[in-house]
Amino acid sequence: MTKTLKNRAVRSGSWVIFGHVFSQCLRLGSNLILTRLLVPEMFGVMAIVAVIMAGLAMFSDVGLLQNIVQSKRGEDEDYVNTAWTIQILRGFFIFLMALIGSVVLYCLGEADYLSADTVYGNPELPLLLAVVSVRSIISGFNSIHILLLNRKLMLGKLTVIELLSQIIGLLVMLVWAWYKADIWALVAGGLTSSIVKMIFTHTFNLGKTCSFRWEKEAAYEILNFGKWIFLGSILGFLLNQGDKVLLGLFVSPDTLGVYSIAFFLAMAVKDILKKVIASVFYPVLSEVARESSNDELKRIYYKIRMKVDFISMLSAGFMASMGHIIVDILYDDRYQSAGWMIEILSISLIFVGYSMAGVCLMAKGHVKSNTWLIFFTMIFLYVSVPIAFYYYGIYGAVMMISLNFIVDIPSTFYMLKKVNLLDLSKEFRVLPVAGISYCLGLYLIELL
Repeated sequence: MTKTLKNRAVRSGSWVIFGHVFSQCLRLGSNLILTRLLVPEMFGVMAIVAVIMAGLAMFSDVGLLQNIVQSKRGEDEDYVNTAWTIQILRGFFIFLMALIGSVVLYCLGEADYLSADTVYGNPELPLLLAVVSVRSIISGFNSIHILLLNRKLMLGKLTVIELLSQIIGLLVMLVWAWYKADIWALVAGGLTSSIVKMIFTHTFNLGKTCSFRWEKEAAYEILNFGKWIFLGSILGFLLNQGDKVLLGLFVSPDTLGVYSIAFFLAMAVKDILKKVIASVFYPVLSEVARESSNDELKRIYYKIRMKVDFISMLSAGFMASMGHIIVDILYDDRYQSAGWMIEILSISLIFVGYSMAGVCLMAKGHVKSNTWLIFFTMIFLYVSVPIAFYYYGIYGAVMMISLNFIVDIPSTFYMLKKVNLLDLSKEFRVLPVAGISYCLGLYLIELL
């Protein structure tokens, strides 16, 4: 890795970490206020709305970000404007699919096919979904230059835009919840944030004005590369949102709301790491793959992996030992069961580094291999969670959700070995850190 690339990676990584940590602190602060103004049921219903919208986004994903970062034409004006046109069309498609989904949910509810005891049977869900779907149209008009900033590892302006739009959206959400104390506060905040972000992407001087363009060669390259991204995104949704999809079928809105709080807290560090991996390490590995040898890519990959593994293992141990303490301090009695959920979910932090293999494979253009990795893990999730819930209830289901990514490790090693990127001696070297930090967490509890 050249000094210039390293400097850009460090600078961009610093912006991403600062932005995401600040963002998570904002979310936590607003979350602590909202949980005292709103009931857990509202968080459960909005969690399902978010899952459905995320699913539609994934089911229409053609990998615009990955295309622009990886393609040699990623900075060509015709290519970029064609990508922006595709982005807008995708936004309208998501909106229409969400509207159809809301009508289907309403009809199923009216026909008593959905139990009122589950989240999917909530009478407000169809209208909430229809209104929230407007965000997809708004986001479709975001300037395409925010994707170019990722390619160039120039993430300062992007971080500022995201933070400002989040702050304004959260202010609207809190004011609405303070006066109305209903679920529409969450909807209003989200819509406001999307509108503000879209406006800022066109007014922060990120690049030339976007224009509608349809160049056949560019569209073919984007859609051809995106076909495996598309499949991987579908599988990724089924995997990453599968916990809420499945639990929504088995538990009450209150329980799902508590689980959503636990998931947010347990995954805070994981989200930061995944953001850095996607926004910084993927462009870095892509540039190394384009310009250097396979051995150099392997060296850089494991150099980054060691840092990611150390942070994830350290966090996993502490969260596994101190989850109940965190909930006792931050939340009231309605959310106390989130404590044991955090402690179990934190185990999944151990596997964050192994997921970097998929990013490395994509950097080399092996999108198909990454798709297979996601597929194996997704199958295990949808088989194991219902069985675990049947025999051990919510405790068993949460345990399977946390352990899900362990099944991915053998297939990850196989895919890396195929492209001569595997070094087994470096795969488990940081694992003891998780055990050490767990013991330190228990010791701190004793001191307290």
